[in-house]
Amino acid sequence: MCHRFQFHFQSPKAVIQHIKSKRIPYLYWGFGVLAVVIALRMMTSTWVQDLVNGGPSHRDVEIFGSVIQGYENNHVSWIIRAKSIWAEGNKTAFKLNALTNGQLFDDKGDVVVRNMSAETGEVNTRSKTIFLKHVAAELGYRSPTAKTGLMAAETKARSVKIQADELRYFGTSKRTFLTGRVTIYQGSHKIVPSNGMEVDNANNIAYIKDGFTIYVDQLVITGNTMTILIDQELSEVPDGISGYRPASPTSDPELDSRENALRKLTTRFSAKTMQFSSKNGEDIITLDGEVVIRQADKSVQADRLVYDRASDVLTFDTNVVLRSDQLRWALSDRKKAIKNDDMRKGINQPIKILGNKAIFEGGTKRGRVLGNVQVYQESQKTFSQKLEMDDTEGTLRFTGSVSYEKANNDTLKCDELTIDMNKEEMVAKRSITTEFKLRPKAK
Repeated sequence: MCHRFQFHFQSPKAVIQHIKSKRIPYLYWGFGVLAVVIALRMMTSTWVQDLVNGGPSHRDVEIFGSVIQGYENNHVSWIIRAKSIWAEGNKTAFKLNALTNGQLFDDKGDVVVRNMSAETGEVNTRSKTIFLKHVAAELGYRSPTAKTGLMAAETKARSVKIQADELRYFGTSKRTFLTGRVTIYQGSHKIVPSNGMEVDNANNIAYIKDGFTIYVDQLVITGNTMTILIDQELSEVPDGISGYRPASPTSDPELDSRENALRKLTTRFSAKTMQFSSKNGEDIITLDGEVVIRQADKSVQADRLVYDRASDVLTFDTNVVLRSDQLRWALSDRKKAIKNDDMRKGINQPIKILGNKAIFEGGTKRGRVLGNVQVYQESQKTFSQKLEMDDTEGTLRFTGSVSYEKANNDTLKCDELTIDMNKEEMVAKRSITTEFKLRPKAK
């Protein structure tokens, strides 16, 4: 028996008329074609093949509800928790909304960035990158001690807090870049980079390369580059800083007129390098190299300055030079006029003080100059091993091999010499010797 098959090529219009004649609904026909396309697509999908074959042997990413984790050599590299995470046609690219908590890890598994939050973001598991917008985070300290035991449980976690418009993390190089409006909080210091910041997550070091401004108390400090050693709680500025404390006049009745007068003046300072530390919550600023502080008619120079914020103590070290155009600022409010001619002349003359070290206590308004002290004025000069200045009492106290010499070559030597500017007194104690030059009798 023979069967004849005939093939007829018909126009699309004829096909549609045929479908109508067979009463096949348009909707059913469309769904059928779509189902076939989807089935063919799924059968060729590597995602389906991974499911059939048991998945990849190396974990690149895992999603648990609203958590996505990245892996590096089978160790967790980052964790992202968000309100919602989804993919749009690409199994390696995920978008997220309302990131509530994120963490970045170093190669040893220690957290180096934690408590990340952001409005929106993207994660690409193929390129191992994370991009976040309007982000806040903390750069965590990696503890050098054991992570177990009672002491470890009681140790409070420390961190450098950051805020930025954008954060980009590159898992391959373990680098994080913060851009846009970036603010860093380290202890009491607020740091504002001019052009973002880079973080080396492998070594837990942050870099600012294009300028910055630091705000601490009333001080404003600017510089070019900064390195933040997060684990050591130390920041370094290697190429020069300058700064100022703006005038801050006040009507506080507990402050005397001298203090109010000083607050009306702007203080400026500069140095070749700077370090500041927030270790154990104690903020210490160290300036090195050609340190200069100026305020109107007064200045201090030294090779090094250390400021302990907790105790409000300034320590100048090596080649210390203090200059002032006059000493009237040291007189108390009660002192209206100076009757002693020699003392009046000394108070109104410029003064230069040299020493090996100088220490000033902001709270007590006391200062000390130590080691090879030399005080020069036009009408007199004094040498000793130690000089103590009490701004409250208006006194200068020299001790240790004191030598006081007037311009007319009259000399006083003793172990201790106290000059009280308010009482207009000069008192010498112990081992006193004097030498007076006879003047020719006036004709």
